[in-house]
Amino acid sequence: MAYALFKDREKLSRTFVTKEEALQKADEAGLVEDRDKPVLEDDLKIEPCPPDPEPRSDEDLDWTPAKPAS
Repeated sequence: MAYALFKDREKLSRTFVTKEEALQKADEAGLVEDRDKPVLEDDLKIEPCPPDPEPRSDEDLDWTPAKPAS
């Protein structure tokens, strides 16, 4: 199962193999408010989803809620 970052059911990021990897990349993008719990900002959620049809690289990680990955 793959995981991605979502807001209001809209997929904002590429998929990741694990939920932990998705959370780590969200943290690197500055989207984690509380690292102890961890809590994502702005009602963001990491949810399971189908994998991306084409592999994508870390260059696709400049996403934020205002600028979703294409």
